[in-house]
Amino acid sequence: MSGQRYLLLLSILFLSSFYLNALERKANVLFIQSYTNRQSLQNTMVAELLHGLKSVGAEANIITEYLDADYWKYISEKAILRRVCQRAREQQIDLIVTAGDEAFHTLFCCGDSLPRQLPVVFYAIKFPDQALMDSLTNITGYTMIPDYVQILRQASKMFPQRKEVLCITDDSFLGQKGEKLFKKEFEKFAKEQTGYTLGTYNTQLEATNIIISSTCYSRNTNGRLVVIPKWSPFMSVVGKNSKAPFFSCQYQALTSGAFCSYDTDPFDVSRRVGRRVGLLLKGATPQSLKIENMPANFFYDYKQLNFFHVDKKRAVPGSIMNQTVFEKYQFLFFLLYASILALLVLMVVWLMRANHREARRRLHAQTRLMLQNKLVAQRDEFDNVFHSIRDGVITYDVDLRIHFTNRALFKMLHLKQQEAARPFEGMPAESLLKIYNHGREMLREMLKQVVDEGKNIVIPDDSFMQEANSKNYFLVSGEMVPIRAHGKITGVAFSFRNVSDEEMQKRFFSMAIEENTIYPWQFSVQTQLFTFPSSFMKRMGYAECSTLSVKEMLARIHPDDLPQVQKLFTAVINGSEKSNRTSFRQHTISGTYEWWEYRLSIFNGLADEPYSILGVCQNIQRYKSTEEELICARDKALQSDQLKSAFLANMSHEIRTPLNAIVGFSDLLTDMSNFSKEEVGQFVGIINKNCSLLLALINDILDLSRIESGSMDFRWARHSLLLLLKNVCESQRLNMPPGVKLLLSIPTNEKRYLMTDNVRLQQVMNNLINNAAKFTTSGSITLGYIEEKPGTVTLFVEDTGKGISEEGVRHIFERFYKVDNFTQGAGLGLSICQTIVERLKGTISVTSTIGKGTRFQVCIPDTGE
Repeated sequence: MSGQRYLLLLSILFLSSFYLNALERKANVLFIQSYTNRQSLQNTMVAELLHGLKSVGAEANIITEYLDADYWKYISEKAILRRVCQRAREQQIDLIVTAGDEAFHTLFCCGDSLPRQLPVVFYAIKFPDQALMDSLTNITGYTMIPDYVQILRQASKMFPQRKEVLCITDDSFLGQKGEKLFKKEFEKFAKEQTGYTLGTYNTQLEATNIIISSTCYSRNTNGRLVVIPKWSPFMSVVGKNSKAPFFSCQYQALTSGAFCSYDTDPFDVSRRVGRRVGLLLKGATPQSLKIENMPANFFYDYKQLNFFHVDKKRAVPGSIMNQTVFEKYQFLFFLLYASILALLVLMVVWLMRANHREARRRLHAQTRLMLQNKLVAQRDEFDNVFHSIRDGVITYDVDLRIHFTNRALFKMLHLKQQEAARPFEGMPAESLLKIYNHGREMLREMLKQVVDEGKNIVIPDDSFMQEANSKNYFLVSGEMVPIRAHGKITGVAFSFRNVSDEEMQKRFFSMAIEENTIYPWQFSVQTQLFTFPSSFMKRMGYAECSTLSVKEMLARIHPDDLPQVQKLFTAVINGSEKSNRTSFRQHTISGTYEWWEYRLSIFNGLADEPYSILGVCQNIQRYKSTEEELICARDKALQSDQLKSAFLANMSHEIRTPLNAIVGFSDLLTDMSNFSKEEVGQFVGIINKNCSLLLALINDILDLSRIESGSMDFRWARHSLLLLLKNVCESQRLNMPPGVKLLLSIPTNEKRYLMTDNVRLQQVMNNLINNAAKFTTSGSITLGYIEEKPGTVTLFVEDTGKGISEEGVRHIFERFYKVDNFTQGAGLGLSICQTIVERLKGTISVTSTIGKGTRFQVCIPDTGE
């Protein structure tokens, strides 16, 4: 009885332990990073965090969120972290880790109560808010207060000749804090080291070209040191092109253009944070773990040391990063190479001896295999050559049996493709096709004649080929040739093609020429002869010839037109003139002169010189006869066009608005003593803006006037589409409203060239971007292109603005139509864009969603005039 109780007790204990283990779950840790996952250290920091957890025997799921503080404004950051906190509740987060000042400060200021309910571990804080930290009891972590005196001392040690110090910051919270602390500590450093001067730049107040000129031009940077209190993506662009060394207190500046960074080791501090998180998960309280300030160290970029010709032995104290493995372990590499070389020598000696023993056996085996492979390769090469021919090809042996058929024959005879290499080999000659000429079957007869006589035979004209299976037939043209091997005929090759369409087109063309007044002609550069059809020669008074010499041709031209024609003809022959039409008077059989128009197309031969000229000529005497009658109508049309252009040029109701602003604020500037510098700057900005609007309005009116008068010219040439879009993007980037980014979207590794008018196409894209900028206050404007079908390119401009209603989309390309009457502009830009695109043989369209944005697409063919 006691034994049964003992077994029952053991069972209860086992089930209880199993149930408790099942209730246990792995802790969830929310890791909030201040920046984006594009930084190279982010994944490594997570790995080191897990390593620190493991070192204290703890495990957790790390859920990473990115604040992207370099991109968002402070109000947006708080909204982002509120959404992060909401997701954290759903994910049952047990603890929060923050990296960087922005993540910590915004987390506790976002308005959500979650960060005050859970333990929070922070690190990489440069400028701690002591009042906030003292008010919190659930936080612990590591700070790293920048020591700019140490940075300046090390900079003066590395570059003693550089005495001019530049501090580049921005308007962010960390930028202002860093600039204030740097100026304070520079005063301490200036007392130690004399001769140093300080200059400051703000990337959001100073012009970009001034900062680039101060750091990237050799003439300005010989004696300068640059200190960056807060590293930003903009400084990465400048730093990679700088001719002055950059010093920073942020580790992520390395590999982004910084020469040296004075910061904590991010891997070491991540492991420390991981251990502290593990202790908190095991029951420790944040109050028991003190907030520590981490010691910093110098880190140098190996590529920057080489760029500024600094010996790495001088990079002390500190560590050199990004050093190549070969440079770091050069001696071991040389030792390894020597060992491998010795081993290779030994292996070669051993292989040579082994190869000598097996040489005879391998020779016989390889010879047999080589012969077999050569035979197979020759046969495959023969098949591939004939398969690549567009004409149908079939070969026969001397017994008139099928040997080989190519793919074009299968397609021409509507046969199904066979898996076998030679599916009809050995079948009789007439198994697939037959040849008829005037009702007589003659395939076998012609094949036998080729075998017996060894001569080529051309299929007679008006011969038909009949498919053996379907009995369908078609006009055929082809030739049979003998196949020889070692001086003997071993077979016959028959190549042919279906010429039904060609014959039909030829006959249609002959009928059209005989019944029309348009005549084709040809000029041979080699023979110097013009060739005309017989009907034209009869009209000109030549009954029995079809060619004219240059002298005879020129003799029939009216004397007044002769100099112009001679000059044009000489230019065409020399290759300097590409004109494709001309008109002049010719002497006809009636004894009078008639106007003729000649159109030509030049075929170039060797060395890009004309080989032959083809063209058509047409009698245009009736058009010339009515020309005088059309002069009056033309004058009236020109007068009407001028009146309309004058109306457009005097659009006072559109021009008055920017002129009033320009005149009014210009009057205010006559006495600037009554206004502050900021107000004067605003007045100048308003004047410049309205001048730009007035200039754009006038340009639109002028373009519309050119369109109406037909004077807008197009110059076709081949251009790189990628370069064209980059030029537009670079020219428009500085014109973007605050908070709006201009993006470029193109296919990867695409090098697209387009036959178009470069200037007009850029005008269209600039107008579309300017239109998008008027209605986009935040987000982005994307410029790019896609290829939806061969022979066309679709360019697009897409924005995240307020969008256009369905009614607006229907009228958007109408002249003087404006979606928003309170927006500057005359409503001509999109109408001009549509006209230019139509002249480029393309189409323009728009799709839009209210509140989400608008997308304009321009689809143009890859052809020119």
